[in-house]
Amino acid sequence: MESQEQPQQNKKRIIKALKIAGITIGVLAVFLITAFYGLSWYGEWDLRKDVAQIIEQQNRPYLEDAYGGKTPKETLDLFITAVEKGDFTLASKYFVLDKQEEWESGLERIKEKNNLDLLLDRMHKMEDRGSLGPDSFQMAAKDEKGVFMTFVSFIKYPSGIWKIQEL
Repeated sequence: MESQEQPQQNKKRIIKALKIAGITIGVLAVFLITAFYGLSWYGEWDLRKDVAQIIEQQNRPYLEDAYGGKTPKETLDLFITAVEKGDFTLASKYFVLDKQEEWESGLERIKEKNNLDLLLDRMHKMEDRGSLGPDSFQMAAKDEKGVFMTFVSFIKYPSGIWKIQEL
């Protein structure tokens, strides 16, 4: 009888060991799959967070820039007033950020060549040419013959102010 009991017990031990092994392999598989997808999701989330921070840092100067009007016409009027006062530093602040230094020195050169009155005359004659898109606008001045000669392009910053993009 003992001899029959022995194989029966061995069989039960083998079945028990196989169950434990199966459960262990299943738990390990679930853990590895969860870890893989969890790490993948975390890496993607972390990357998105880093990209959002980079975009925020790049946009910060544009959001903090308060020089400009609520309309292109208002920005042009502010620019004209600053030029008339001879405040070229202020006048240049109505341009987009990457052109401000260029225009500050450019206005100085225009003054040195005695062309400031010509520039102001053209600025006073600006007429709306219309919207070029939801965040861009153009104005132009005609010469004596009625031909548009001087153009001013405006762009709307994320903060809602209009800046001179091109003159």
